[in-house]
Amino acid sequence: MKWERGPKMGERARGVNASEPALPCPPAGFWGVWTVNTSGLLVLLALLLVCGGGAAFWIRAEGTPPSLELPETLLVGASGGSLTVAASDPDAGLRSLDVRIRHAEGEIPLLAESFPGNLISGGVRSDHQAEIPLEPEGLSAIEGDAVVVATARDWSWRQLFSGNEIVVEVPFTLDLEPPKVQVESGLTYARQGGAGAVAYRVSESTAFDGVQVGEHLFRGYPRPGAGEGERIALFGIAPDLANAKPRVIARDEAGNESSATWPVVVKPHPQPRGQVNLPQSFLDNVVPRLAGSKSGDDPAAAFHDVNTRLRAENEEQIREALADSSPTPHFDGALDQLRNSQVTSRFAEQRTYLVEGRAVSNATHYGYDLAATAAAPITAAAAGTVAWADELGIYGNCVLLDHGLGLGSVYGHLSRIDVKKGDSVRQGETLGLSGATGLAGGDHLHFAVLLGEAYVDPIEWWDENWVRTHVLERLGPPAP
Repeated sequence: MKWERGPKMGERARGVNASEPALPCPPAGFWGVWTVNTSGLLVLLALLLVCGGGAAFWIRAEGTPPSLELPETLLVGASGGSLTVAASDPDAGLRSLDVRIRHAEGEIPLLAESFPGNLISGGVRSDHQAEIPLEPEGLSAIEGDAVVVATARDWSWRQLFSGNEIVVEVPFTLDLEPPKVQVESGLTYARQGGAGAVAYRVSESTAFDGVQVGEHLFRGYPRPGAGEGERIALFGIAPDLANAKPRVIARDEAGNESSATWPVVVKPHPQPRGQVNLPQSFLDNVVPRLAGSKSGDDPAAAFHDVNTRLRAENEEQIREALADSSPTPHFDGALDQLRNSQVTSRFAEQRTYLVEGRAVSNATHYGYDLAATAAAPITAAAAGTVAWADELGIYGNCVLLDHGLGLGSVYGHLSRIDVKKGDSVRQGETLGLSGATGLAGGDHLHFAVLLGEAYVDPIEWWDENWVRTHVLERLGPPAP
């Protein structure tokens, strides 16, 4: 039977019983087709639900555990410390973080944190950092070996919905005993702006040991020819430090520190004062090459910038270059003064610089200006290693020598440099020629001596008797 359409809306049916509207007859198999399509839709919906649920499970049951960042080892001393723990989980989100110390007698909880979230949507925090204070009083129960145990969980459905877990263990040491220090040198005489040496013994390896004088620290080194724990330190007394009281200090890796004093007599030595008149030719010809773009229209202001800012930068460069001093002394006696030279300045002179009688800047002049002939050969004051051989701001062409045990020397204003960084030089070997480079008004050598980060008066180091009685006699091994 042919299936025909029924009348259009508003159209009257024709034929038998035309007064009754004719109903359209669906084609054969229509209801069967409709039934099959409905079942397929249900199956499709079921498949979508299964796939969606599978995808949700795949996402929510991800198997990547959180990440934890801790130091490789942890050492705490008598002054306490802290532990930084960083946790991260960008997938399911962080659920909990637990940190504790495990030792032979039990555990000490340090941190227990839970983070918001749920099993449907996961956690809301993906990163967290905790700073945990470690006070020795709360750790006194620790005996023997110990470990820090950090555990983090996330909001994954893994592990029966308990989440992925990561556990990190870090070795932990509690050290409350400072190293012991014993000074072996006797009565010591020094002066402001001068130097000295002290021999001492430490009971264990240290993170730092040496001499503290005011704000300056002077590192200690193995005492040549002596046994384990025998140390020697050269130290200086700042020119402006009155009533200096040197002391030997020793600090271990845990930060525990001990100190010891010994009889030291420090003689006062007032700093000299002087004035330097700056001629216009100096301001016009020397200052601009150092001031550069800062020279401007005010030569006096440009000089002040060079004398303060650039000087400070250069002093920092000198200390950095000489910081890693050799533990072996390269000198075996007094340092040499430049041959046939005259001293034309005073050590640690507090200078006021004048322009037409007006004070424009101040500085302390450490070291000596030594004048000889023009382009005079500049020689090494003692054997050593070249730590710098290049241009250095106010010092012009400059050479720095490391003589070991923290002792260094400075050679400034050279017209020519004949050595390079890393060279080993003998006492008296030529380093270059004198000149007037940098902040210099004429041909001369600026010579200075440093111990660690402090300038000391070279005049002591030029004295053979002083070097023997104040330094060399303390360098040797202790008497049996």
